[in-house]
Amino acid sequence: MFELALQAAQESRLEDLGNLAIVSRKTFDERPTFRFRAKVPCLEYVSLMIENALLLRTHREGRVYAGFEKLSRMEYVADRFLRISDVSERVYVFGMPDWTPPRHPNLGVVKLKPATNLAREWFVIAHSNKYNAALVAVDEDGFDTPVLDERNFRSFKSTDPAIVARLAEAAEDLIDQSAKTLG
Repeated sequence: MFELALQAAQESRLEDLGNLAIVSRKTFDERPTFRFRAKVPCLEYVSLMIENALLLRTHREGRVYAGFEKLSRMEYVADRFLRISDVSERVYVFGMPDWTPPRHPNLGVVKLKPATNLAREWFVIAHSNKYNAALVAVDEDGFDTPVLDERNFRSFKSTDPAIVARLAEAAEDLIDQSAKTLG
């Protein structure tokens, strides 16, 4: 997903912000597409900005795709994702199946195998007529890092509707592939 995000952004103005400790609200809002390198707390904040925007737009349209590497990483935000599921057409969560997310009629789970590249990626993609945003990041260190919050990620953020649409289409393709292998 990360490589696709970079490819999709080639035709837009992709800024490289380097290493960041935090992405401010101003940076998030004023720069439509940028890449950066950051640790877990920074990615949590960018994810939270997207998730809060979804919760403020209770419109029951659009889809949300979220990759957690391991499904257990969703446990701490499960209530938020259940609420997002309440206000969205459909929410799909991706991750290695080391935990079972709560059930919700609008929440789908895509179980990843450890050997897949996607199992090393963190993403939140919100795609609708009213709101488009994506955070996609690839884990450089892995879960063997002694302090998980200290892991480094190469990251990408965009609110460009064309880029977000390409990422949502790729997520839908992954969902379709997953359904074929399970069914």
